[in-house]
Amino acid sequence: MTAGERLNGKLKGLVKDIDGILVDRGLNGADTYTPETGKSASFNLAYADGLFQLLTDPNVSQGDWSRSWGDRSSLERVISGICSRFAPDENPFPNAISSITDRW
Repeated sequence: MTAGERLNGKLKGLVKDIDGILVDRGLNGADTYTPETGKSASFNLAYADGLFQLLTDPNVSQGDWSRSWGDRSSLERVISGICSRFAPDENPFPNAISSITDRW
């Protein structure tokens, strides 16, 4: 599996520019995904970037499936937790508190 495929899977295929997100974080989507890749700051911040894209889209749809974000606070907390750990200066939600940051 490649880094691009893994990130696409984590984002449930809802973000179109996976390779662009990875390149912006200094990763190559065609590189083999390893456990070390998954723990890296670059990959986690790319994941946060993808979540941020979902958060800023008013509606997400793919095929017959669609999702509208009524309560965005859970995504804000996940993004904030990742950024707080890997890039505090980039945190778009510094006041959002996440109880799941230990997962990353």
